[in-house]
Amino acid sequence: SDGNPAIVPETSTIVHDHIPIIACNRDLVFKAAADLPRFGHGAFLTCLETLYKSISGNDLKYTAFVGKPYEISFHYAETIANKIALANGQPKIDKVYFVGANMYNNLLQQPINSKTSITG
Repeated sequence: SDGNPAIVPETSTIVHDHIPIIACNRDLVFKAAADLPRFGHGAFLTCLETLYKSISGNDLKYTAFVGKPYEISFHYAETIANKIALANGQPKIDKVYFVGANMYNNLLQQPINSKTSITG
C-alpha cells in the first residue's frame, strides 16, 4: 500500500520493515512514593506490541533498548572503565561491581556464569 490507507494489501503475509523503534524502561508497573503501583512505560510498550501484531500480523521489532538497566549498559560501562584504566597506565579491570537502587533487578537475578566480568 506504500502507506496509503485507502489501499488494502493483497496479502497480510507480506513482511515490511517498520520505522526504527528505540524504547526504554520496560517496567510494567512501579510504586515509588505512591501507595499503589502505577503503570510504567512497559505497559505502553506491551499495548503497542499487541496492537502492531493484531493489525500487521507481525511482531514489532525494536531497534534498541536504552535506559535502566539493560545488559548493553553494563557492557558500555565496562568498556569505558577499561579505556580510562588503560589511558592512566592501569591494567585491564578483572572484576566489575555495579551498585544500584534496586537489588531485585531482573537483570541482576539472572544466573551468573563463570566469567568474572561481562567481557570476561
